[in-house]
Amino acid sequence: MKNILNKVLITSLLLGAGQLYANELVDRIEKMKWENIDVTYIQDDKFPTYNVTIFFADGAMKDGRTKGVTNMMFDLLESGTNRFSLNEIADNLEFYGVSTSSNVTHEYSSYSYNGLSKDIIPTTKKICHIFRDAVYPKKELAKAKKLLRAQRQNLVSNPGALASTAFRDISLRGTPYVSDVKGRLSDLKRMRRSYLLDRLKYFREDVKKKVYITGPRTVLNIKNIITNECGFNSKASFTRTLDSKVKELKPFDPQKPVIHFVEVPKANQAQVRAGIFMAKDKDPGFENLEFMSQYLGGGFTSILVKELRTKRGLTYSAWATAGMQKDYGRSILSTFTKEETVGQMVQEVIKILKDNSEAKNIAMSEIEKVRKAVKGGFAFQFQKPSSFMRQLVNLDNANVDIKRFLEYTSSVDKISQEDVAKTVYAAFPYDKVKIVVLGDKSMKKALRKIGKVKVYNYKNFL
Repeated sequence: MKNILNKVLITSLLLGAGQLYANELVDRIEKMKWENIDVTYIQDDKFPTYNVTIFFADGAMKDGRTKGVTNMMFDLLESGTNRFSLNEIADNLEFYGVSTSSNVTHEYSSYSYNGLSKDIIPTTKKICHIFRDAVYPKKELAKAKKLLRAQRQNLVSNPGALASTAFRDISLRGTPYVSDVKGRLSDLKRMRRSYLLDRLKYFREDVKKKVYITGPRTVLNIKNIITNECGFNSKASFTRTLDSKVKELKPFDPQKPVIHFVEVPKANQAQVRAGIFMAKDKDPGFENLEFMSQYLGGGFTSILVKELRTKRGLTYSAWATAGMQKDYGRSILSTFTKEETVGQMVQEVIKILKDNSEAKNIAMSEIEKVRKAVKGGFAFQFQKPSSFMRQLVNLDNANVDIKRFLEYTSSVDKISQEDVAKTVYAAFPYDKVKIVVLGDKSMKKALRKIGKVKVYNYKNFL
C-alpha cells in the first residue's frame, strides 16, 4: 500500500512540476520582429548552448512536375558554396561542434542548427553564407541521386517501409498531398542542379520566414547576421495555404471490405495498413486525437495490441496514430501478420474499429488508464526549452494557441467514452477506411474471400 501511495505521489509531483515549468516557459516567450521576420525567443541560461530553427512557410507543394526538389535542396545545402567545398564546410561546423538538420513537409520546411552559445556568431555567419552562396556541385548531386536511387530500389527488401510508402500514396490519392516529398525513381531522372538553385532562390526571396531561438540572451546578437547576410528578402511574404476539402469517402460493406493489395514477390509476411486523409473541416481537435491514438494503438497496453496480439496471437506489434497539420491530417494504423492469417487480420482490424466506434463497447477502466498515461507523458515534454520550442513550431504552424496546449491535461479530464468513440470513427471509419495489404501474390486468394481486392505492382511506389 505504501509503495502505491509513493507512486501516486511521485506521479502527482511530476505532473505538477511539468505544468509549472510549462507555464514558466510560456511566461518567458518573447516575440519580436527582425525586419519582416517573426522571431520567437525563449531565454535559457541553464547551459551555454543555443538552438536556432529557421521556419519557411512553404514546402514540397512547390515541387511541380519533379518531386523531391525541395527536399534535396535542403539536404544538399551544405554540399558546397562558391568559396568552400563540402569537406571544408563539414570541417568548419565540426570544429564548432555544430549539429544541423532540415525537415520538409508539403506545407512547410525548416532548417535547424545548434551548438555552444559562444560560437553562435561565426556559426551563423557560415550558415548564412551557405544559404546565400550554395552552388550544389554536380559531383555531390550525382552522389546524392545515386544514394537515393539505391534507397528507393532497396525498399523492396524492407516490407514495412514499402507498405507505408504505398499506403501514403493510396490513402492520399485525390488530394494535393499524394506525392512523396523525397520523390521517386522517375523524379531522380529529371533532377537538375538548376532546379535546386532556383528552389533555394525562391525560398530565400519569396517565402515568409520565422526564426525560433533558445539560449542565453547573448544569442540574440545574430539579428544583423540573419537579416543582412543570409540573402533573405525582407519583403518575402508567401505562405502556403490549401483548401483540403475532398470528395466524401465511399462507404463499403464492412463484411466485404475494399482491400488495396500491393504485390511483392516472395514476401514472407503480410504488412497491413489502414487509415484515411482527414480534411481540416473534419478535425476532432488535437486533444481528442492524441487521446484516441494512445487508447487505440499507443503501446503494449493499447486496444490493438490486446486484441491482435494478446488474445489472438496474430502479430507481435500494432500501433495507430492520427493528427492534423495546418491544412490537413492523416490517420495510420500499422501491423503485420503471417500469410495464412492475413484474411483474419483484416477482418479483426475492421471489427476492432467498429466496436470502438460505439461508446458502449469502451470500458471506463481503459479510459482512466489512458488518462493517467497521457497526463504523465505531458510533463516530460518540457524537460528543456529546445523540446518545448519544437512543440511551439508545430503549434504555430497548425494555428493552435499555446494556451490550448497548456490546458491539455485539464482537457483530458473531460474526455469521455463518447468522445473516444466519435474520434475513433472520425479518424478510422470502419466502413470507409483505406486498407492496404502488402505481400506475396499467394495472399490474394485469402483476401478475395473476405472482400474486393484491387491489385498494385510494388514498382509503382519506388
